[in-house]
Amino acid sequence: MKHCLLVSALCLLMITDSIAAPAKNTGPCQEPNVSGTFYPSSGQELRRMIEGFLEKAPREPALGRMSGLISPHAGYVYSGPVAAYGYRRIQGQNYKTVVILAPSHYQPIKTAALYPAGSFRTPLGEVAVDEDFVKNLMQVEPDFRAMPEAFGREHGLEVQIPFLQVALKNFMIVPILLNTDSAQQCSALATGLAKVIGTRQDVLCIASTDLSHYFTQKQAQAKDAATLKLIQAGDAEGLLRAIASNQAEMCGSAAVATLLMTMKQLGITQMQVLHQATSYDTAGLDKDRVVGYASIVCYQESSESKATKGEKNMYSQEQRTTMLQTARSSIETFLASRQRLELKNSDPGLQEKRGAFVTLEKSGNLRGCIGRIVADAPLLSVIRDMAIEAATADPRFPPVRPDELKDITLEISVLTPFQEISSVDEIEVGRDGLMIRKGFNSGLLLPQVATEYGWNREEFLRQTCRKAGLAADAWQKDAQIYRFSAEVFGEH
Repeated sequence: MKHCLLVSALCLLMITDSIAAPAKNTGPCQEPNVSGTFYPSSGQELRRMIEGFLEKAPREPALGRMSGLISPHAGYVYSGPVAAYGYRRIQGQNYKTVVILAPSHYQPIKTAALYPAGSFRTPLGEVAVDEDFVKNLMQVEPDFRAMPEAFGREHGLEVQIPFLQVALKNFMIVPILLNTDSAQQCSALATGLAKVIGTRQDVLCIASTDLSHYFTQKQAQAKDAATLKLIQAGDAEGLLRAIASNQAEMCGSAAVATLLMTMKQLGITQMQVLHQATSYDTAGLDKDRVVGYASIVCYQESSESKATKGEKNMYSQEQRTTMLQTARSSIETFLASRQRLELKNSDPGLQEKRGAFVTLEKSGNLRGCIGRIVADAPLLSVIRDMAIEAATADPRFPPVRPDELKDITLEISVLTPFQEISSVDEIEVGRDGLMIRKGFNSGLLLPQVATEYGWNREEFLRQTCRKAGLAADAWQKDAQIYRFSAEVFGEH
């Protein structure tokens, strides 16, 4: 959290230039706390900065109505390029109410603090508080309490507002600060929010948080990947448990857990990591002491996007269960006897020749992953053999011990045939995996890797080149690029 207080010389501007419309209601106005430190105090310069961030963020096609957003809250030179990915997705949308959930960095809060009435001012003007929404919240859930004094020094909520002012028009905000490690309390707050939102389609919920603090670049990437995986799964309770056991880290855990629970109650099931980075990536800060950031959207997939993606699974639940049981039994048999499991299943779908990967995870961390990309053997035998290889022959890890297997979960990725592409525009992050070949070098990354790390298309291409032992820009220089998709399922 200390990193959030870093002051950039680029932001030390002392002239205020308000260029936005006034608030819609009257009452106390919360003055900005970090104008001139976290972001420029000049309205014109602030707008130019945010618009610059938004222009650099890709505008991917919306897969459905965006109802939730998780966004970082450090100084703009550090987290602004990451935050822009989410705000780019909602830019120009029609939201009348924006609920902002943020941690309280300074004021002790037992429940949830609301700013009940009035407005918030930034160099871009004032934004009104949705007083009716706030009143309804306090009526349906007593843990929501008016506590305007809690906002007197807070920055985590404030830094979201200028981005909103540039991305949206004619909206009001519901400012909420909360600090709790109780899943029960987060659930109660989420229930209250879901009741007040109801069937409204013009409400956006934002959770403000940074990720890991002060690890090395490599450590931060691993810890943040584990955190983002839980968020993508919508597992609020698991996220809070992982944070309590130091397996995950974020300063806005209560805000994110409450957001995820709210989305679940509203039937919002899709979570997409748009971008992930660290302070080293964005501002070149000390590589041995970084802070992690991510931009994530929560949406309900539209029927049009489902039809476009062709959601029909390749394999039934029964077939998936058979494959997972085969993978686990294969490892158990091999560890006990060094023999390969005898396969007796005659399901035609599992006898098709397919490539597949088997991934092992322990406590949210990778424990082994090996696959076969050439479709030259029956699928079930490929899964048997790759499960054994992942457990015993992944050079990055020691072989799995028999007593360790009970703590390991398995994931299987069945690959579709490879298609060579003529343009990188054919690649869809989240749908496609990549294989890049040049000379005797080749590298492959599964579709879920790009999503878990929040890579855009170009970063996915660069990382696949590195996996192949090539220069990061080799994809631009006569390399062969193949895309494929995968049906991914696991025990967790």
